[in-house]
Amino acid sequence: MTGGEASVYSIYGMPPKYSMLMQNCHVSQRGGVEKIPGYVRCNDVSCETNLTSGYEFRTTNGVRRILAAGEGKIYELNESKGSLVCIKDGLYQDAVVHFATFGDVCIITNGVDAPLKYDGVQVTSLGGNPPSTAFKAHVHKGRVWMIERSNTMLATCSALNDPEDYTGTTAGYIDFKYVLKSGDELVDVTTFNDLLLFFFRRHIAIYSGMTPAGDNADFQLVQLIEGCGAYDTDLIKGYASDVVFVYDTGFKSLRQVVTTGSLTVGEVSQIIAPTIQSEIASNAGNCAIVHYPAKSWLMTLINGKIWIYSYLWKAWGRMTGHKVYGMFDTIQGEVYLCGNGYLYRYGVGYSFDGEPIPMRWETAYAAFDKRGWSLGYPTHMELLLVPEAGGAINYCVKYDYDPEMIIGSGTASLPSKTHDIGVLDIDSVAKWDEIDKLSGEEYVAVSSLSRRLVPLFGGGRAAQITISNESVEGPLEINNLLIYAEIGIGGI
Repeated sequence: MTGGEASVYSIYGMPPKYSMLMQNCHVSQRGGVEKIPGYVRCNDVSCETNLTSGYEFRTTNGVRRILAAGEGKIYELNESKGSLVCIKDGLYQDAVVHFATFGDVCIITNGVDAPLKYDGVQVTSLGGNPPSTAFKAHVHKGRVWMIERSNTMLATCSALNDPEDYTGTTAGYIDFKYVLKSGDELVDVTTFNDLLLFFFRRHIAIYSGMTPAGDNADFQLVQLIEGCGAYDTDLIKGYASDVVFVYDTGFKSLRQVVTTGSLTVGEVSQIIAPTIQSEIASNAGNCAIVHYPAKSWLMTLINGKIWIYSYLWKAWGRMTGHKVYGMFDTIQGEVYLCGNGYLYRYGVGYSFDGEPIPMRWETAYAAFDKRGWSLGYPTHMELLLVPEAGGAINYCVKYDYDPEMIIGSGTASLPSKTHDIGVLDIDSVAKWDEIDKLSGEEYVAVSSLSRRLVPLFGGGRAAQITISNESVEGPLEINNLLIYAEIGIGGI
Protein backbone atom coordinates (compact mmCIF):
# COMPACT_ATOMS: atom_id res chain seq x y z
CA MET A 1 0.00 0.00 0.00
CA THR A 2 3.05 2.26 -0.15
CA GLY A 3 2.74 3.58 -3.70
CA GLY A 4 0.30 6.42 -3.09
CA GLU A 5 -2.05 7.88 -5.70
CA ALA A 6 -1.09 7.22 -9.34
CA SER A 7 -2.56 8.29 -12.67
CA VAL A 8 0.01 7.19 -15.29
CA TYR A 9 -1.45 3.67 -15.38
CA SER A 10 -4.71 2.50 -16.90
CA ILE A 11 -7.16 0.85 -14.54
CA TYR A 12 -6.25 -2.49 -16.15
CA GLY A 13 -2.53 -2.28 -15.49
CA MET A 14 -2.06 -0.38 -12.23
CA PRO A 15 0.22 -2.29 -9.82
CA PRO A 16 -1.59 -3.10 -6.57
CA LYS A 17 0.72 -1.04 -4.36
CA TYR A 18 -0.70 2.15 -5.94
CA SER A 19 -4.11 3.70 -5.37
CA MET A 20 -6.57 5.25 -7.80
CA LEU A 21 -7.45 7.94 -5.26
CA MET A 22 -6.01 9.01 -1.92
CA GLN A 23 -8.22 11.87 -0.78
CA ASN A 24 -7.41 13.21 2.68
CA CYS A 25 -5.36 10.11 3.40
CA HIS A 26 -1.78 9.16 2.76
CA VAL A 27 0.84 6.47 3.10
CA SER A 28 1.72 6.42 6.78
CA GLN A 29 5.28 6.33 8.03
CA ARG A 30 4.69 2.63 8.83
CA GLY A 31 3.59 1.84 5.29
CA GLY A 32 -0.17 1.75 5.87
CA VAL A 33 -2.93 4.08 4.71
CA GLU A 34 -3.57 6.86 7.19
CA LYS A 35 -6.16 9.59 7.39
CA ILE A 36 -4.46 12.99 7.40
CA PRO A 37 -4.55 15.16 10.55
CA GLY A 38 -6.66 18.29 10.73
CA TYR A 39 -6.20 21.89 11.83
CA VAL A 40 -7.47 24.30 14.49
CA ARG A 41 -7.94 28.05 14.68
CA CYS A 42 -5.21 30.28 16.03
CA ASN A 43 -7.49 33.32 16.45
CA ASP A 44 -10.86 33.03 18.19
CA VAL A 45 -12.50 35.97 16.40
CA SER A 46 -12.43 36.44 12.63
CA CYS A 47 -10.24 39.26 11.33
CA GLU A 48 -12.72 39.51 8.41
CA THR A 49 -9.89 39.33 5.88
CA ASN A 50 -9.17 36.66 3.30
CA LEU A 51 -5.61 35.73 4.34
CA THR A 52 -3.34 34.60 1.51
CA SER A 53 0.19 34.52 2.96
CA GLY A 54 2.11 34.46 6.22
CA TYR A 55 5.54 34.25 7.81
CA GLU A 56 7.48 33.45 10.96
CA PHE A 57 9.53 36.56 11.83
CA ARG A 58 12.25 35.49 14.25
CA THR A 59 14.69 38.09 15.67
CA THR A 60 18.26 37.53 16.85
CA ASN A 61 17.20 37.33 20.51
CA GLY A 62 14.95 34.35 19.74
CA VAL A 63 11.62 36.17 19.87
CA ARG A 64 9.25 35.00 17.18
CA ARG A 65 6.22 36.68 15.65
CA ILE A 66 3.69 34.98 13.42
CA LEU A 67 2.52 37.31 10.64
CA ALA A 68 -0.35 36.89 8.17
CA ALA A 69 -1.49 39.08 5.29
CA GLY A 70 -4.32 39.51 2.82
CA GLU A 71 -6.54 42.11 1.17
CA GLY A 72 -4.06 44.92 1.78
CA LYS A 73 -3.61 44.24 5.51
CA ILE A 74 -0.88 42.67 7.63
CA TYR A 75 -1.62 41.04 10.99
CA GLU A 76 0.44 39.74 13.88
CA LEU A 77 -0.81 36.78 15.89
CA ASN A 78 -1.11 37.30 19.62
CA GLU A 79 -0.72 33.66 20.60
CA SER A 80 -1.55 34.14 24.28
CA LYS A 81 -4.84 35.91 23.52
CA GLY A 82 -5.70 34.00 20.35
CA SER A 83 -6.18 37.11 18.25
CA LEU A 84 -4.88 38.69 15.05
CA VAL A 85 -3.79 42.31 15.51
CA CYS A 86 -3.57 44.54 12.43
CA ILE A 87 -0.13 46.17 12.18
CA LYS A 88 -0.52 47.65 8.66
CA ASP A 89 -3.35 48.39 6.26
CA GLY A 90 -3.90 50.41 3.12
CA LEU A 91 -1.78 48.20 0.86
CA TYR A 92 -2.88 47.07 -2.60
CA GLN A 93 -5.67 44.55 -1.95
CA ASP A 94 -5.00 42.02 -4.71
CA ALA A 95 -1.23 41.68 -4.20
CA VAL A 96 0.28 38.73 -2.32
CA VAL A 97 2.60 39.89 0.47
CA HIS A 98 6.06 38.31 0.90
CA PHE A 99 8.40 38.53 3.86
CA ALA A 100 12.12 38.08 4.55
CA THR A 101 14.26 38.52 7.68
CA PHE A 102 17.51 40.48 7.87
CA GLY A 103 18.83 40.61 11.45
CA ASP A 104 16.05 42.15 13.52
CA VAL A 105 14.14 43.58 10.58
CA CYS A 106 11.33 41.93 8.62
CA ILE A 107 11.29 43.12 5.01
CA ILE A 108 7.83 43.27 3.40
CA THR A 109 7.16 43.36 -0.36
CA ASN A 110 4.12 42.92 -2.62
CA GLY A 111 5.17 44.15 -6.07
CA VAL A 112 2.94 47.24 -6.02
CA ASP A 113 3.60 49.22 -2.87
CA ALA A 114 7.15 50.33 -2.07
CA PRO A 115 9.02 47.85 0.20
CA LEU A 116 8.39 48.12 3.95
CA LYS A 117 10.11 46.98 7.13
CA TYR A 118 8.80 45.81 10.50
CA ASP A 119 10.93 45.92 13.65
CA GLY A 120 8.38 44.36 15.99
CA VAL A 121 6.99 47.75 16.96
CA GLN A 122 5.84 49.48 13.79
CA VAL A 123 5.78 49.10 10.02
CA THR A 124 7.65 51.82 8.12
CA SER A 125 9.20 52.36 4.70
CA LEU A 126 12.39 50.50 3.83
CA GLY A 127 15.14 53.01 3.13
CA GLY A 128 18.02 52.98 0.70
CA ASN A 129 16.03 53.23 -2.57
CA PRO A 130 15.10 49.56 -3.04
CA PRO A 131 13.24 48.61 -6.25
CA SER A 132 9.80 50.20 -5.89
CA THR A 133 7.98 47.23 -7.46
CA ALA A 134 9.92 44.49 -5.64
CA PHE A 135 7.61 41.54 -4.98
CA LYS A 136 10.10 39.12 -3.40
CA ALA A 137 13.12 39.66 -1.14
CA HIS A 138 15.66 36.97 -0.25
CA VAL A 139 18.62 37.19 2.12
CA HIS A 140 21.85 35.53 0.97
CA LYS A 141 25.32 35.97 2.51
CA GLY A 142 24.67 39.29 4.19
CA ARG A 143 22.75 40.89 1.32
CA VAL A 144 19.10 41.36 0.43
CA TRP A 145 18.30 40.31 -3.13
CA MET A 146 15.11 41.70 -4.67
CA ILE A 147 13.23 40.80 -7.84
CA GLU A 148 10.64 43.15 -9.26
CA ARG A 149 7.60 43.53 -11.48
CA SER A 150 8.71 46.50 -13.58
CA ASN A 151 11.83 44.72 -14.90
CA THR A 152 11.41 40.96 -14.97
CA MET A 153 15.01 40.39 -16.09
CA LEU A 154 16.67 42.27 -13.21
CA ALA A 155 17.80 41.20 -9.72
CA THR A 156 19.04 43.91 -7.32
CA CYS A 157 21.09 43.37 -4.17
CA SER A 158 21.76 45.59 -1.16
CA ALA A 159 25.11 46.61 0.19
CA LEU A 160 26.85 44.09 2.43
CA ASN A 161 25.20 43.86 5.86
CA ASP A 162 22.91 46.80 5.10
CA PRO A 163 19.30 46.06 4.05
CA GLU A 164 18.72 49.78 3.44
CA ASP A 165 21.37 50.57 0.85
CA TYR A 166 20.71 49.69 -2.80
CA THR A 167 22.78 52.39 -4.50
CA GLY A 168 26.08 52.33 -2.59
CA THR A 169 29.41 51.12 -3.90
CA THR A 170 28.97 47.58 -2.54
CA ALA A 171 25.38 47.25 -3.76
CA GLY A 172 24.77 45.75 -7.19
CA TYR A 173 22.47 44.07 -9.68
CA ILE A 174 22.34 41.42 -12.38
CA ASP A 175 20.73 42.27 -15.70
CA PHE A 176 19.79 38.86 -17.10
CA LYS A 177 19.23 40.13 -20.61
CA TYR A 178 23.00 39.71 -20.92
CA VAL A 179 22.90 36.22 -19.38
CA LEU A 180 19.97 34.45 -21.03
CA LYS A 181 19.82 33.74 -24.74
CA SER A 182 16.13 34.66 -24.85
CA GLY A 183 13.73 36.75 -22.81
CA ASP A 184 12.07 35.30 -19.73
CA GLU A 185 10.40 36.29 -16.45
CA LEU A 186 12.21 36.07 -13.11
CA VAL A 187 9.71 34.65 -10.61
CA ASP A 188 11.68 33.50 -7.54
CA VAL A 189 15.07 33.30 -5.84
CA THR A 190 16.43 30.93 -3.18
CA THR A 191 19.63 29.57 -1.63
CA PHE A 192 20.82 25.97 -1.97
CA ASN A 193 24.15 24.55 -0.75
CA ASP A 194 25.90 27.93 -0.64
CA LEU A 195 24.64 28.76 -4.15
CA LEU A 196 22.15 31.46 -5.14
CA LEU A 197 19.45 30.19 -7.52
CA PHE A 198 17.37 32.49 -9.72
CA PHE A 199 14.23 30.81 -11.07
CA PHE A 200 12.71 32.04 -14.31
CA ARG A 201 9.76 30.43 -16.04
CA ARG A 202 12.07 28.65 -18.52
CA HIS A 203 15.53 29.03 -16.99
CA ILE A 204 17.42 28.47 -13.73
CA ALA A 205 20.53 30.60 -13.23
CA ILE A 206 22.93 29.35 -10.54
CA TYR A 207 25.52 31.68 -9.01
CA SER A 208 28.37 31.30 -6.55
CA GLY A 209 30.32 33.91 -4.63
CA MET A 210 29.50 36.70 -2.23
CA THR A 211 30.35 40.07 -3.79
CA PRO A 212 28.57 40.99 -7.06
CA ALA A 213 30.22 44.37 -7.63
CA GLY A 214 33.37 46.35 -6.84
CA ASP A 215 37.07 45.55 -6.83
CA ASN A 216 36.59 42.31 -4.89
CA ALA A 217 33.71 41.00 -6.99
CA ASP A 218 33.63 37.19 -7.02
CA PHE A 219 30.04 36.61 -8.09
CA GLN A 220 29.86 34.35 -11.11
CA LEU A 221 27.44 32.21 -13.07
CA VAL A 222 28.39 28.57 -12.52
CA GLN A 223 25.48 26.89 -14.30
CA LEU A 224 22.54 27.84 -16.50
CA ILE A 225 19.72 25.31 -16.88
CA GLU A 226 17.57 25.98 -19.92
CA GLY A 227 14.11 24.69 -20.83
CA CYS A 228 12.98 24.33 -17.22
CA GLY A 229 12.03 26.74 -14.44
CA ALA A 230 9.35 27.62 -11.89
CA TYR A 231 5.67 27.80 -12.74
CA ASP A 232 5.15 30.69 -10.32
CA THR A 233 6.43 32.42 -7.19
CA ASP A 234 6.35 30.48 -3.89
CA LEU A 235 6.58 27.08 -5.57
CA ILE A 236 10.17 26.29 -4.55
CA LYS A 237 11.15 24.49 -1.35
CA GLY A 238 14.52 23.28 -0.16
CA TYR A 239 14.78 20.41 2.31
CA ALA A 240 17.66 18.14 3.33
CA SER A 241 19.90 17.85 0.25
CA ASP A 242 17.26 18.64 -2.34
CA VAL A 243 15.22 21.49 -3.82
CA VAL A 244 11.74 20.72 -5.16
CA PHE A 245 10.01 23.16 -7.50
CA VAL A 246 6.90 23.18 -9.66
CA TYR A 247 7.25 23.55 -13.42
CA ASP A 248 4.52 23.51 -16.08
CA THR A 249 4.89 19.75 -16.50
CA GLY A 250 4.93 18.85 -12.81
CA PHE A 251 7.20 18.69 -9.78
CA LYS A 252 10.94 18.67 -10.37
CA SER A 253 13.96 18.35 -8.10
CA LEU A 254 17.43 19.87 -8.11
CA ARG A 255 20.25 17.80 -6.69
CA GLN A 256 23.96 18.30 -6.66
CA VAL A 257 26.08 15.71 -8.44
CA VAL A 258 28.87 14.76 -6.06
CA THR A 259 31.46 14.08 -8.75
CA THR A 260 31.00 17.32 -10.69
CA GLY A 261 29.33 19.68 -8.20
CA SER A 262 26.77 20.72 -10.82
CA LEU A 263 23.02 20.58 -10.22
CA THR A 264 20.83 18.18 -12.14
CA VAL A 265 17.06 18.22 -12.66
CA GLY A 266 15.04 15.16 -11.70
CA GLU A 267 11.39 14.12 -11.77
CA VAL A 268 9.24 13.99 -8.64
CA SER A 269 5.63 13.69 -9.81
CA GLN A 270 5.93 11.33 -12.77
CA ILE A 271 3.67 8.70 -11.16
CA ILE A 272 0.83 11.23 -10.94
CA ALA A 273 1.87 13.46 -13.85
CA PRO A 274 -1.43 13.58 -15.82
CA THR A 275 -3.34 14.74 -12.75
CA ILE A 276 -0.76 17.28 -11.59
CA GLN A 277 -0.32 18.73 -15.09
CA SER A 278 -4.07 19.22 -15.39
CA GLU A 279 -4.20 20.99 -12.02
CA ILE A 280 -1.31 23.29 -12.92
CA ALA A 281 -2.87 24.17 -16.28
CA SER A 282 -6.20 25.10 -14.69
CA ASN A 283 -4.80 26.86 -11.61
CA ALA A 284 -6.53 30.16 -10.88
CA GLY A 285 -5.58 30.76 -7.25
CA ASN A 286 -2.72 31.44 -4.91
CA CYS A 287 0.20 28.98 -4.77
CA ALA A 288 2.45 27.89 -1.92
CA ILE A 289 4.69 25.01 -0.88
CA VAL A 290 5.72 24.05 2.68
CA HIS A 291 7.78 21.39 4.45
CA TYR A 292 6.04 19.33 7.17
CA PRO A 293 8.83 17.19 8.69
CA ALA A 294 6.54 15.56 11.29
CA LYS A 295 5.14 13.40 8.48
CA SER A 296 8.06 13.66 6.01
CA TRP A 297 5.81 15.66 3.69
CA LEU A 298 5.99 18.48 1.20
CA MET A 299 2.57 20.15 0.92
CA THR A 300 1.75 22.25 -2.15
CA LEU A 301 -1.30 24.45 -2.69
CA ILE A 302 -2.33 24.45 -6.36
CA ASN A 303 -5.75 25.06 -7.85
CA GLY A 304 -7.48 25.05 -4.47
CA LYS A 305 -6.16 21.62 -3.47
CA ILE A 306 -3.17 20.74 -1.31
CA TRP A 307 -1.01 18.05 -2.91
CA ILE A 308 0.94 16.00 -0.41
CA TYR A 309 4.22 14.34 -1.34
CA SER A 310 5.80 11.87 1.09
CA TYR A 311 9.51 11.91 0.36
CA LEU A 312 9.84 8.94 2.71
CA TRP A 313 7.80 6.71 0.36
CA LYS A 314 7.87 8.90 -2.78
CA ALA A 315 4.08 8.74 -2.65
CA TRP A 316 1.33 11.24 -3.48
CA GLY A 317 -2.06 12.11 -2.03
CA ARG A 318 -4.41 15.08 -1.99
CA MET A 319 -6.07 17.23 0.67
CA THR A 320 -9.52 18.61 -0.23
CA GLY A 321 -12.53 20.10 1.53
CA HIS A 322 -10.43 22.65 3.40
CA LYS A 323 -10.74 26.44 3.61
CA VAL A 324 -7.16 27.35 2.76
CA TYR A 325 -5.90 30.19 0.52
CA GLY A 326 -2.23 30.24 1.53
CA MET A 327 0.22 28.52 3.87
CA PHE A 328 3.70 28.80 5.35
CA ASP A 329 6.05 26.82 7.56
CA THR A 330 8.34 27.70 10.47
CA ILE A 331 11.87 26.89 11.55
CA GLN A 332 10.48 24.39 14.09
CA GLY A 333 8.58 22.49 11.39
CA GLU A 334 5.11 23.86 12.10
CA VAL A 335 2.70 24.50 9.25
CA TYR A 336 0.19 27.35 9.29
CA LEU A 337 -2.75 27.63 6.92
CA CYS A 338 -4.33 30.92 5.83
CA GLY A 339 -8.12 31.02 5.65
CA ASN A 340 -10.98 33.47 5.38
CA GLY A 341 -10.70 35.47 8.60
CA TYR A 342 -8.73 32.80 10.42
CA LEU A 343 -5.19 31.52 10.70
CA TYR A 344 -4.99 27.77 11.33
CA ARG A 345 -2.31 25.51 12.77
CA TYR A 346 -2.01 22.21 10.94
CA GLY A 347 -1.45 18.79 12.49
CA VAL A 348 -3.85 19.24 15.42
CA GLY A 349 -7.00 17.12 15.91
CA TYR A 350 -8.99 15.13 13.39
CA SER A 351 -11.16 17.77 11.78
CA PHE A 352 -10.90 20.86 9.59
CA ASP A 353 -11.72 23.44 12.25
CA GLY A 354 -14.58 21.29 13.55
CA GLU A 355 -15.73 20.05 10.14
CA PRO A 356 -15.30 16.32 9.34
CA ILE A 357 -12.40 15.40 7.05
CA PRO A 358 -13.86 13.53 4.03
CA MET A 359 -11.37 10.67 3.66
CA ARG A 360 -11.65 8.39 0.63
CA TRP A 361 -9.25 5.63 -0.42
CA GLU A 362 -9.72 3.77 -3.71
CA THR A 363 -7.38 0.84 -4.26
CA ALA A 364 -6.18 -0.38 -7.62
CA TYR A 365 -8.12 -3.23 -9.21
CA ALA A 366 -6.60 -6.56 -8.18
CA ALA A 367 -7.10 -9.65 -10.33
CA PHE A 368 -7.72 -12.93 -8.54
CA ASP A 369 -4.90 -14.57 -10.47
CA LYS A 370 -1.94 -13.27 -12.50
CA ARG A 371 -3.51 -14.28 -15.82
CA GLY A 372 -6.84 -12.64 -15.04
CA TRP A 373 -8.80 -15.81 -15.91
CA SER A 374 -10.07 -16.94 -12.52
CA LEU A 375 -13.28 -15.69 -10.99
CA GLY A 376 -13.18 -14.63 -7.37
CA TYR A 377 -16.10 -14.57 -4.95
CA PRO A 378 -15.04 -12.59 -1.85
CA THR A 379 -16.53 -13.67 1.44
CA HIS A 380 -15.03 -11.04 3.72
CA MET A 381 -12.32 -8.42 4.14
CA GLU A 382 -9.93 -8.21 7.08
CA LEU A 383 -8.60 -4.83 8.18
CA LEU A 384 -5.73 -4.34 10.60
CA LEU A 385 -6.09 -0.94 12.26
CA VAL A 386 -4.33 1.14 14.87
CA PRO A 387 -6.29 0.60 18.10
CA GLU A 388 -7.03 4.31 18.55
CA ALA A 389 -9.24 4.36 15.44
CA GLY A 390 -12.76 5.54 16.19
CA GLY A 391 -16.09 6.09 14.48
CA ALA A 392 -16.97 4.03 11.42
CA ILE A 393 -15.89 3.38 7.86
CA ASN A 394 -18.02 3.06 4.75
CA TYR A 395 -16.85 0.52 2.21
CA CYS A 396 -17.81 -0.88 -1.15
CA VAL A 397 -16.38 -3.36 -3.66
CA LYS A 398 -16.43 -3.01 -7.46
CA TYR A 399 -15.70 -5.73 -10.00
CA ASP A 400 -14.20 -6.10 -13.47
CA TYR A 401 -13.06 -2.52 -14.03
CA ASP A 402 -16.62 -1.19 -14.15
CA PRO A 403 -17.05 1.88 -11.88
CA GLU A 404 -20.82 1.38 -11.92
CA MET A 405 -20.66 -2.26 -10.85
CA ILE A 406 -20.95 -1.80 -7.08
CA ILE A 407 -22.22 -5.01 -5.51
CA GLY A 408 -21.10 -5.10 -1.90
CA SER A 409 -21.25 -2.00 0.30
CA GLY A 410 -21.86 -1.21 3.93
CA THR A 411 -20.69 0.42 7.14
CA ALA A 412 -18.40 -1.04 9.79
CA SER A 413 -17.93 0.43 13.25
CA LEU A 414 -14.40 0.85 14.56
CA PRO A 415 -13.15 0.37 18.12
CA SER A 416 -12.32 3.43 20.15
CA LYS A 417 -9.02 2.83 21.96
CA THR A 418 -9.89 -0.84 22.55
CA HIS A 419 -8.61 -4.17 21.26
CA ASP A 420 -10.30 -7.25 19.95
CA ILE A 421 -10.67 -10.25 22.24
CA GLY A 422 -7.51 -12.32 22.07
CA VAL A 423 -5.35 -9.43 20.91
CA LEU A 424 -3.10 -7.58 23.33
CA ASP A 425 -1.34 -4.27 22.90
CA ILE A 426 2.37 -5.04 22.82
CA ASP A 427 3.00 -2.09 25.13
CA SER A 428 0.68 -3.55 27.78
CA VAL A 429 2.64 -6.80 28.25
CA ALA A 430 4.49 -6.60 31.56
CA LYS A 431 5.54 -10.25 32.06
CA TRP A 432 6.34 -12.04 28.84
CA ASP A 433 6.98 -15.36 30.63
CA GLU A 434 3.33 -15.54 31.68
CA ILE A 435 2.04 -15.57 28.07
CA ASP A 436 1.20 -19.24 27.36
CA LYS A 437 0.52 -19.66 23.64
CA LEU A 438 0.18 -23.47 23.96
CA SER A 439 -2.53 -23.60 26.63
CA GLY A 440 -6.05 -24.82 26.03
CA GLU A 441 -7.33 -21.28 25.98
CA GLU A 442 -7.86 -19.26 22.81
CA TYR A 443 -4.59 -18.44 21.05
CA VAL A 444 -3.36 -15.09 22.37
CA ALA A 445 -1.63 -12.91 19.81
CA VAL A 446 0.52 -9.98 20.76
CA SER A 447 -0.12 -7.00 18.55
CA SER A 448 -0.42 -3.23 18.59
CA LEU A 449 -3.22 -3.45 15.99
CA SER A 450 -6.95 -4.12 16.06
CA ARG A 451 -8.66 -6.42 13.60
CA ARG A 452 -12.01 -5.93 11.88
CA LEU A 453 -13.76 -8.45 9.63
CA VAL A 454 -16.16 -6.99 7.06
CA PRO A 455 -18.50 -9.12 4.89
CA LEU A 456 -18.20 -8.81 1.09
CA PHE A 457 -20.50 -9.95 -1.72
CA GLY A 458 -20.48 -10.49 -5.47
CA GLY A 459 -17.70 -11.71 -7.70
CA GLY A 460 -15.65 -11.19 -10.84
CA ARG A 461 -12.16 -11.46 -12.29
CA ALA A 462 -10.84 -8.35 -10.52
CA ALA A 463 -11.97 -6.31 -7.52
CA GLN A 464 -11.45 -2.79 -6.20
CA ILE A 465 -12.08 -1.68 -2.63
CA THR A 466 -13.16 1.83 -1.62
CA ILE A 467 -13.01 2.92 2.01
CA SER A 468 -14.26 6.28 3.27
CA ASN A 469 -14.54 7.93 6.66
CA GLU A 470 -15.77 11.28 8.01
CA SER A 471 -15.32 10.73 11.74
CA VAL A 472 -13.81 13.40 13.98
CA GLU A 473 -13.28 10.98 16.87
CA GLY A 474 -9.71 9.88 16.34
CA PRO A 475 -7.00 8.74 13.93
CA LEU A 476 -7.56 6.09 11.30
CA GLU A 477 -4.68 4.03 9.99
CA ILE A 478 -5.09 0.82 8.01
CA ASN A 479 -1.93 -1.25 8.23
CA ASN A 480 -3.12 -4.17 6.16
CA LEU A 481 -6.09 -5.20 4.03
CA LEU A 482 -6.76 -8.84 3.17
CA ILE A 483 -9.55 -10.12 0.91
CA TYR A 484 -10.70 -13.72 1.47
CA ALA A 485 -12.37 -15.26 -1.57
CA GLU A 486 -13.41 -18.52 -3.19
CA ILE A 487 -11.57 -18.94 -6.50
CA GLY A 488 -12.70 -20.77 -9.62
CA ILE A 489 -12.36 -20.71 -13.39
CA GLY A 490 -15.63 -19.74 -15.00
CA GLY A 491 -17.38 -20.26 -11.69
CA ILE A 492 -16.99 -22.37 -8.58
